[in-house]
Amino acid sequence: MLIWNTTQSQNQTLHTLTIPETTELKIRKTIEACTDKAVSLLKNNIQDDSLYLLFEWNSNNASLNILVTDATKNHDAPEIICCRFPALATELNNQEESGDYTELVKFWLHDYLTTCTAFFSYSLVAIFHSSTRSNTELL
Repeated sequence: MLIWNTTQSQNQTLHTLTIPETTELKIRKTIEACTDKAVSLLKNNIQDDSLYLLFEWNSNNASLNILVTDATKNHDAPEIICCRFPALATELNNQEESGDYTELVKFWLHDYLTTCTAFFSYSLVAIFHSSTRSNTELL
């Protein structure tokens, strides 16, 4: 069972999850659960200018943010999912394979979204980046 920490700021709600696991299976399952949570929030999260479901992977922190944003990628929807893997971050920072892990996360997201029927109910484009929002790619 995942325990979400929800914090509210002026214009946004951040749903945070911290996972101590480092096994690929647990991390993949957690990423899928985070994607499910993000998709479950789409009904309330989509705004008139929404275009993308954005997945932001930070390999230094081993964290994944999932959010809805507009065509400019500057105006984010009010609810954001953030999943952190601190033990994995330590492992990745001690290795030089963080790029390989980025590709693995991207593959898991692509694979999962192809079978996520709830996501198909929305006219959003799934995109991914591991550097900056100007360097996104389609999932």
